[in-house]
Amino acid sequence: MKAGRREVLRGLAGTALVLETSVPALAAPGDSAARPFVAAFKGGATTLDPIMRSETTTISWQRQIFDTITSLSRDGKPEPLIALAWKDISPTQWQLTLRPGVRFHDGSEMTADDVGRSIMDTKENPKSQFREYASTVTGYKVVNPTTITVSFTKPNPLFPIYLSQIPVMPEARIAKEGRTAFAQHPIGTGPYKFISWLAQDHLILQAWDGYWGTKPDFRHVRVESIPEGATRLAALLSGQVQYAEKIDPSDFGRVRNSGRASLSVTSGLRTMYLAFDVWRGTNSAGMAPGSKNPFMDSRVRHAVAQAINVPLLREKIFDSAATVAAQFTPAGLEAHNPALKPLAYDPANARKLLAAAGYGKGFSVRLDSTNDRYLEDSLVAQAIGGMLGEVGIKVKVNAIPKAVFFPQINRGEFTMYMAGWSGTDPISTWNALFHCRDQKAGFGHVNRAHYCDATADKIMAKAAETFDTPKRIELEREAYAMALKARAYSPLYFQDEVAGVAKGVAWQERPDGLVFVAQMKRA
Repeated sequence: MKAGRREVLRGLAGTALVLETSVPALAAPGDSAARPFVAAFKGGATTLDPIMRSETTTISWQRQIFDTITSLSRDGKPEPLIALAWKDISPTQWQLTLRPGVRFHDGSEMTADDVGRSIMDTKENPKSQFREYASTVTGYKVVNPTTITVSFTKPNPLFPIYLSQIPVMPEARIAKEGRTAFAQHPIGTGPYKFISWLAQDHLILQAWDGYWGTKPDFRHVRVESIPEGATRLAALLSGQVQYAEKIDPSDFGRVRNSGRASLSVTSGLRTMYLAFDVWRGTNSAGMAPGSKNPFMDSRVRHAVAQAINVPLLREKIFDSAATVAAQFTPAGLEAHNPALKPLAYDPANARKLLAAAGYGKGFSVRLDSTNDRYLEDSLVAQAIGGMLGEVGIKVKVNAIPKAVFFPQINRGEFTMYMAGWSGTDPISTWNALFHCRDQKAGFGHVNRAHYCDATADKIMAKAAETFDTPKRIELEREAYAMALKARAYSPLYFQDEVAGVAKGVAWQERPDGLVFVAQMKRA
């Protein structure tokens, strides 16, 4: 355990001793700043600017502070939040009816213009990682204080879903003070207001008395990063934290039998996958300088997929808390095709494919992964490395903190990496991860493999403007079938969302992996 983490936990324990004398006996976690409700994550937020990082942990930390325009139900349907209602008033216009009386944490009134400008900010800010959700927006018009119309270059049937990814920001204040100041002291309309933040470590929050919605059960909250699974578990079972995400499968029994906490497990929307460099013929960053990149050949990519025994990973590593993936789109999202079967584990055929591609003697490559982001991520990477070794691919596993990993792969410093993706719908996922890279248009911002199929992009573009749901799904499945055949991104499994919840707290994990402390209840 890092020294800094020991100090944090000793500090929490010390706080508990102080509570015995300074806080009334009936005080419970969340009742006072001295004894906050503590939610422990495997990692921390990289920024508190809510459009600058599309990553679930960062989003969860931010969403305590910010409301989005709509929200998504646990089954992925858009629900009212800041927008109370929406309707398409023409093929290229949506009208939004906004909630009256909403205020930002500085006491200023949220206006219809703030909502419209937040949509445009999400689209136009060159550093925004949510641009695909507003990529076809051309502008907005304030009709009255609680109504705006939003215009598009083409029909956008999924816009109510996309609004669940667009935060409402105090745009006038940002224009006056700048984004740097805003990120250092974020102001939203959400249930909790910002108190302090130590990047990648913890965030201190307090319930905002002026919140328009239901008052949270827990007034004082500390959102904490505890990367080590054993430390996170110990903190939960000792009562130092009340919520702990990503309990290691090997510890499921300890939680169930503890009498101090319970497990919350939900089938998740996160697809864990391998990505391959498919644009550099030589000098790929995860191979020896000057060497040929074998992943330019699709037979090698298919060989890797068939050399990995995903059912064994599910059984031995996850205690069945994962689902073998036959496709990139998980069940619960349109475009998922239940008729598809997983690619068979077949190391003999993998060797044949490698030989046919000219790699009968194998090759050496680095596999990059996180060690603090996904459920058992570094262990899975090591297991995959061993399985690939069985067919002659010598793998050096580079499992590193997400704070290092994501900037590295964003710079293209990889040949093969493992990561996860959880999206709201198949179209925005396509535009972010599979679409030919087009920075100006906001497409492919996480298409690090440089996969590009212009025909598939056209099919998905047609799906994106199709209001007829069965027809849209047919088009989505067609495009994803083309990407699956290419296997620049090779799906492995869908990760369950697993957390430990202290006795006296009621919470059910969400399929999208987001965590809302304001929705947790005293039990």
